[in-house]
Amino acid sequence: MNIANPTQNIVAKAITIKDIELHTQKRRKLPVARQFYIEFSVGDTLRSTDIAKEANNRTFWEAPLCFDGDDRSVLLVQVYQKHHVGRNELVGRLSDTIGEILGKLKNGVLEATLDKDTPDESDRLRIAIKFALAAEELRGDVNADERQATDAVTRATETVSALGSTPAVVDRLNSAVDTGNKVANEVQAFQTLLKRMELFNTIVTDIAQVFGTVSSLHSLNATQIHPYASLAWSVISAATQVLVAQKNRDEGIARLAGAMSDVFAFVEDAEPLKRIKAHMKTITLLIQQVTECGYFITDYTKQKNFWIRTMKYTISNIDGRITEYENKLQELRTAFLEGVMVHTGITVVRMMNAVEHIAEAIDLNDMPYALGASYAQEKGCLPGTRESFLGEICDVLNNVHDDAPRVCLLTGVAGSGKSAVAHSIARLYDGQKRLGSSYCFSSSNVATRNPTNLFSTIARDLSDYDPQYKAALLEVVKDNRALRTSTSPFQQLEKLIIEPCQHLCTIGPLVIIVDAVDESGDEVSREQLLQAISKQVADNNLPTNLRFLITARPESDILTALLPGPQIVLKQMSDVPDDVVDGDIHKFIHNSLRQFTQLESSWPNQEWCRLLVGHSQHLFQWASTACGFIKGFGARGLLPCERLKILLQADNSDGVYPLDDLYQTVLRQLFTLGSAQHQFRDVMAVVLALKEPLPLPSLSTLFDGTLNIQGIISVMASLLDGVLDGRKPIRPLHTSFRDFLLDKARSLSFHVYILPEDSLTLGCALISCMRNMLRFNICDLKDSRIHNTNVPGLPDRVNQAIPPHLSYSCQYWMDHLQHTECSPELLDEVTLFFKDFFPYWLEAISLLSLSFPVSAILSAQETCMILTRWAKEQEIAMLASEASQFIQVFAPVLRECTPHMYLSAMPQTPSSSSLCKVWSNHLEKHGSLTSGHRANWPAEVHTLQGHTASVYSVAYSPDGRHIVSGSYDKTIRVWNATTGQCVAGPFTIMVWNATTGQCVAGPFEGHIDLVYSVAYSPDGRHIVSGSSDKSIKVWKVESLFAYHALCEEDGWIQSFDGAYFQWIPPWNRASFCLPTHSLVISSDKVHQVDVDNFVFGETWVSCWK
Repeated sequence: MNIANPTQNIVAKAITIKDIELHTQKRRKLPVARQFYIEFSVGDTLRSTDIAKEANNRTFWEAPLCFDGDDRSVLLVQVYQKHHVGRNELVGRLSDTIGEILGKLKNGVLEATLDKDTPDESDRLRIAIKFALAAEELRGDVNADERQATDAVTRATETVSALGSTPAVVDRLNSAVDTGNKVANEVQAFQTLLKRMELFNTIVTDIAQVFGTVSSLHSLNATQIHPYASLAWSVISAATQVLVAQKNRDEGIARLAGAMSDVFAFVEDAEPLKRIKAHMKTITLLIQQVTECGYFITDYTKQKNFWIRTMKYTISNIDGRITEYENKLQELRTAFLEGVMVHTGITVVRMMNAVEHIAEAIDLNDMPYALGASYAQEKGCLPGTRESFLGEICDVLNNVHDDAPRVCLLTGVAGSGKSAVAHSIARLYDGQKRLGSSYCFSSSNVATRNPTNLFSTIARDLSDYDPQYKAALLEVVKDNRALRTSTSPFQQLEKLIIEPCQHLCTIGPLVIIVDAVDESGDEVSREQLLQAISKQVADNNLPTNLRFLITARPESDILTALLPGPQIVLKQMSDVPDDVVDGDIHKFIHNSLRQFTQLESSWPNQEWCRLLVGHSQHLFQWASTACGFIKGFGARGLLPCERLKILLQADNSDGVYPLDDLYQTVLRQLFTLGSAQHQFRDVMAVVLALKEPLPLPSLSTLFDGTLNIQGIISVMASLLDGVLDGRKPIRPLHTSFRDFLLDKARSLSFHVYILPEDSLTLGCALISCMRNMLRFNICDLKDSRIHNTNVPGLPDRVNQAIPPHLSYSCQYWMDHLQHTECSPELLDEVTLFFKDFFPYWLEAISLLSLSFPVSAILSAQETCMILTRWAKEQEIAMLASEASQFIQVFAPVLRECTPHMYLSAMPQTPSSSSLCKVWSNHLEKHGSLTSGHRANWPAEVHTLQGHTASVYSVAYSPDGRHIVSGSYDKTIRVWNATTGQCVAGPFTIMVWNATTGQCVAGPFEGHIDLVYSVAYSPDGRHIVSGSSDKSIKVWKVESLFAYHALCEEDGWIQSFDGAYFQWIPPWNRASFCLPTHSLVISSDKVHQVDVDNFVFGETWVSCWK
């Protein structure tokens, strides 16, 4: 007996819905017209009506919506009421199969009462819906997307023919101003531009909706053009309203408006859609250029008085700027019409009163900078998702008015997609050339991305972005190394961001993205950062030309510091309706797994996709992790369908941590045996204990034979970033996974303890790495006379000779060992390593400072200080203390010219230093001090610079690690007693007592004015003094000696052609001459250096044996 196939009579149909009407019950309260929009979905295709206002309790939409389906396909109708405040409200829904609906039609029209969202809510609106539905057999290869796009063009063309009068809003504005011939011409130019842009936006919006459902997304398509089109529309609309409202305008502005309007003339052609699709890149550049013109017009017309405006901008060659814009628009328009590929970008005028040339070379490399902290294009939202929410954020950032909010704070729970939004906004404004800087905190990179280098990184980005800003910044920081190297968020924000921006007159806003502030450290670590921002917001000091987008979890300290107000707008991920989020997650999942056709076979009609969306609990991170697990990258043994079944069968609790169940499910599948789980915990303890993440090859090299790094990490691509790309560091894909593993109550058998044993394993691996790889002249430097920055190809050579695992070892080996017991065996190993490899370790640090000018040297000094504390009274402790002084004194040599660590620094180390024994058997053929060689390090340890007036009081902190100073400049500063850097402040004080600084020990030589305050350190080994000479000095009690010398600014002796010969430490710089075979350095005494056997230049390497 033959059994009929129930699917053989199913016919694919072209479904069209149009003439939509809503009828709502009468309102009992004030008769304010409501606004509604409706979402229709068939299968995985979702289309939405425009927002329409009701009239007499009825709302209409005429535009047709096109779908493909069959009688089994489910039509879901959801009606939303638009609210001006708060989220939009789902007020009714209808769901049925196409076959059932066709049976209910009367004359092709369906009339039905919508179901309430919650049945027991009696006050819910009663809404009836009516629409025409036609379903014809699908013929040919014309699908629903193409039918929808064709209809959009048809309606747009009809709109063009109907646009014969001025839009009402412009008419109302125009009626209030002078209507002379000149004014009329300019208004007409802008009216034409607005008409054409409105039509263009209609077409692009429809294209974006169409292409958002296409499975194959190209690198440059309508879904990516759409955000730029929306941005352009908002800018041009605002510019038009400002311009039309003025009584006096300029002919050049009207001319520019005409050029902008000509750009969009093609929308009146017969086939604009085909032309747009064929030239996506040129269209994108056109839109971006028109947006820049809009910024220009808005800024130019802010000055209402025509004559003042004319005088203000006469010197700026505004007509020349307008001509630049016109030429670029014409170039792009010609390329578009002729189908020519464009290889140049848009023209952007940053300053109204621009400085044409900045001849002075500006070096800001000693300012702290977080490498790798900028946004990543691939981490943004999937094109076609989150469009409305992204638009709302852009509206905030794009507000060009002087009283506009400066900060947009975006909050959301873990996994809700905050960072994806931040990366999308960064990508959008970067494409528009308006991204000043982006900085992404990460809990995996706290050592290199933290509040101490946030604003200095932003300042350096802004300097690279704009030469005028760079010139203004130079005026603030020149001749002030203390300010350039400051790690105080207060000082950085005020001096490096706000002060330089005060002197600039920019066109349009520059956007600064700061992502994941909650990952910048714990509450204590980020306290000063939040206070710095909060203070400048409260004082209304944030620059009018900058807009900050800050994202964070809704932590209480962050919300308290950044309260909504005139300067701060709060946006929340929860503002996006759940059904909209689910729709975007549906697109993401479908796009991620579309290649696995077996999923559709097992769960037809996209049921597999809908099931995953339901399990996601509106969290993008859940969807991302689940998709990675189903793909099975690196893992073996299961098919995608089997993996999907495992996820669907797992518990899916709706608790405080909704991602935990997913993490448990994935880990149980990857590591089923107890032994595998034990190896997992050991490996992840190392990964999470790292101060900076390392790539998989580096981890494997460090722990070869001791940990199963490759076996454990290679199967975790759904949970860890970097697994599939050996160049990328291994880190949790999301912070929630790190939090999960470190919380025993949540991770259970997968809980990762970071124990002292793990620190010991890691520290010993780092020492072993350095022993195996460090050597003399590791980068094969040929000539000692050349500054590091001038050595050809040196950065590449450093990267090759000092790979990530060696770089990490050099910077963090004692950071890990300090958490272990100082056992005799370990102490012997560390002592032997330090004595044998100190020169080579410091040489590597010197070379790393080429990429990390501040952090590399500081890490070396901190390493020595940690070793001193860890080893206590042992021999190595004294050696490490001497090494810290060596690094501090000779830091300029280490930063600037590595060979001179051997040629200048080592020979001039005080003769009594135990460090001299480290290299005594290796160093030869160097300049030697035959007289005047210091026996001890100078008593003056630091000169702390930063105060702008007399310092009246200073004191050590109880633990001796910081110094606090009070000055006549009405500020308090806190300094790092080890490095001499300002780490907090300046704090303004209102009341202080200048008489508490009576000099109690002295007089001491060195200050050049009165000493007003001194204090002992807690251990009695140092004295700190404050003087009217605007300096603070730290003295060793043993000698109470500070040497004051007049010297060269940087200490280098150079030949006439700039070649480096020798570096002189501060205590010997009074004066010098150069006889035939000796170098004489003179102050009170004559110091003589024997250079008879001194090797330098291309023979320098023979100094070491």
